[in-house]
Amino acid sequence: MINYFDAAENTLRGRGFLDSALKNLERRKERIVQHGSPAGYPSPDFSKPYASTSAVNDTLAECLELAEVVREIKATEEKIQEIDAVISRLGEAERDIIRLWYIERKSKEEIAAAVNYASATSVYDLRNKAVAEFALRYFGAGALPSV
Repeated sequence: MINYFDAAENTLRGRGFLDSALKNLERRKERIVQHGSPAGYPSPDFSKPYASTSAVNDTLAECLELAEVVREIKATEEKIQEIDAVISRLGEAERDIIRLWYIERKSKEEIAAAVNYASATSVYDLRNKAVAEFALRYFGAGALPSV
């Protein structure tokens, strides 16, 4: 049986890294595009009625790499939107704790101060409640026994 509480925590931890992954993917895309773009105005060599196979293979490899990066960008954006949509349906306190704990990765003391809780211990209680609610909303009825 799946422990949906743990699965929810893993999903939320992953969400914290997806923004930086998206930035890295965008940089890779730009690098591929810049590397593959022509340097200056090429002059055709009419003595050769063909293109070299290495140039064709390099271009094909860059096109395939670009297509893969674009696919990963799209998948990453969709996953961010999916997780964020569930987080947005939580109560304000739960949204805040999840954002601070998993996405911004603040210290427990910083979280306690931000949500006006007296101690870091009470922050754990709020976190547990928020993760349980996220698990139910994200995974559905299967999460009931785990939360």
